[in-house]
Formats: sequence, structure tokens, C-alpha cells
Amino acid sequence: MNKPLAILFFLLIPALAPAAELELTQEQLTSAELTTTTLTTRELKPRLKLTATLTADRRKSNRVTPVVEGMVTELLAVENEAVRKGQVLARLRSNSLGQAQADYLETLARFELARAERARIEGLWKDGIVAESRWLKVDSEYKSARATLDARRRLLSLAGLSDPQIQALAQKPDRLAEFELTSPIDGMVTGVEIESGQLITAGQTAFHVDDLSSLWAEVRIPVANLSEIKPGAEATVQVQASPGRGYRGRLQSLAAEVDRQSQTLGGRISVDNPDGRLRPGMYATVTLTGVAYRGLMVPASAVFRVGEQAYLFKVLGSRRYAPTPIEIGLESEGWIAVPSGIEANSEIVSGGVAELKSHWQYQGGE
Repeated sequence: MNKPLAILFFLLIPALAPAAELELTQEQLTSAELTTTTLTTRELKPRLKLTATLTADRRKSNRVTPVVEGMVTELLAVENEAVRKGQVLARLRSNSLGQAQADYLETLARFELARAERARIEGLWKDGIVAESRWLKVDSEYKSARATLDARRRLLSLAGLSDPQIQALAQKPDRLAEFELTSPIDGMVTGVEIESGQLITAGQTAFHVDDLSSLWAEVRIPVANLSEIKPGAEATVQVQASPGRGYRGRLQSLAAEVDRQSQTLGGRISVDNPDGRLRPGMYATVTLTGVAYRGLMVPASAVFRVGEQAYLFKVLGSRRYAPTPIEIGLESEGWIAVPSGIEANSEIVSGGVAELKSHWQYQGGE
């Protein structure tokens, strides 16, 4: 090697080596205005801010459908109308239902006759006036009429009539073939798919009624944050319609598959809606509280990086500092977890780190 180049090479080695510690002059220390803190154990609950879309809670959504075909004779509820459980939404008329009701009433009349005849013959048989064979025949006819009546009643039940409605048929024979669609819950009519005069088939959706006392907030959680979030995590939901108001909820479930393009996982939050101001379709901001972590914490202002490596300045004494490489973990609300690299109760620099870093690099740091 050329002698001048060799001398230059060896002169450069100390300048390239990282300084193990840094010592400031009194003037530099005064100029830097450093602040320090003691490294302690704290509890950190990461908070993740996400955007969400509100939807109806499907566990509380209901479709109202007729069990038999019929023609709408009267429409009594429209969209966005609050309804109570049992409230009549529409009245319909059905020929097939009318026939089933007429058959029931005819069977009911025959049953009443058979019951009366049975009671009459039973008394005569007990008095020895009629033969036992006559009593057995009448008793058999009564049981047959009762079985037929039960079958007719079940058909009406399958057609959607309640027991009180079936019992009222005999008092209102002029209302045969008419039936009502009622709300199954207290809620809001969010959809009407019929109109007066329309013929609808059995099972065709007539109304959508939703209980909006709670909603779902659908979010997308980045894969990088999945270790921090678990089902059951607390959530706060905010919407533009209620500035400054936070609605409480919980992460109900996580999807089974990650979206390949966005590398996010779907999450569903159940959020209470006590004042009814949240509506399906709204955009919302969600703050999810992650799994609590307890360990050594440092202020985020204390951490600096050189390349991919994170460091802290450990205070060694008066005007002396050691740049200490550390491993960093969770970060939230201005604090960073430090799993390894420094001991508890160490005094570190928390303010003025950027100027201290420049002195270190000038004196031969990395």
C-alpha cells in the first residue's frame, strides 16, 4: 500500500468508529436545554383510530312476510315510521285463507253438535235408557270431530293466525279471508316493498323492520395491528352528526380472511345507540382500545433512530451521556414500550434529544 494512503486510512479509523459515550461542554449543555426522566414500568393500552361504516344490527333486523298469498287492501305503515310490537302494518285479503277459515267454522259447528249429542247420550246411557253401543258410537263421532277441528285449527295457525284471532272468527264471520301483517318488534320501518292493491305471494317480503337501539360499525384493521386487538376490545364511535359525543361499543368479531390487496382484516363493532341519532349508512371514526401491555416505557420524544436502530441517551453523570441501542415495542399516546436494551430506573434524556444526537454524530457517532 502507498505510504501516504496507509497513513490516511489509519487516521480515518477513529473518526468512523461510533463513540461509546458523549460529553458536552458546559456551554453546549446550557445551549441544549436538556430534560431528563427516569425509566419506569407503566401500563400501556394502545389505541387504534379507524374509519367505519354503520349498518343495521342483523340480529335485530326483521322481514315481515305473509304465510299465504293475498291482496293488499290497506297499507298502514311507511318507511322511517317508528312502530310498536304487534302494530298492524297492512291488511290483506286471501281467498285461500278465507276458504280455510270457512272450513274451520263449519268443522267447529259440527264439533259443537257432536259435543252436545255426546253429553246428552252419556246421561241417557248412565241412566240405562240407551244401549252402550249407542254411547260408544256417539263418543267416537265426538272424538273424530274434535280431531278434525284440531287439524283445521293447525292449518290456520300455519297461515299466520294467532289463537285469539282464530277464536274471534266465530264472532266476526264477515271478516273471513282478511288478515293482518304486524310488526314483530319495537323498531323502525326501514323498507316497504308493497302497495295497496298489490297481490303478493306467500313468503314475499312486505316490510323491513329494524331495532336501531344498537348498530354495527364495520371497520378494516391493518394486519400490523392485529396483535394489539382482540374481540371484546372497548370502542368509542364518533360521527359528524354528534360532534363531541362518543358512543360506546365493543369489538364483537374479526373476519376469518385478510383482504389481499389492502392487507386488512374486517372487524365488527356493536355500538349502543341510546338517543337514536346513529343511522345505518353513516361514516364514523372509531377508537379501539387494544390489549394492555405492562413494562418499561419511555416518552416518544426520548427515542431517536440511526438507520433501522432505535436509541436512547442514558445519563451517565454530569454532562456525560451514552447512546444506548434499544428494542422498541408498542407505541401509543406519546409513550413507547422498551422490551430490552436498558434497565429500569435508568435516567434518560427526554427533551433536547435532536441537538444531543447532532453532537454525538459530530464527535464520531454513527
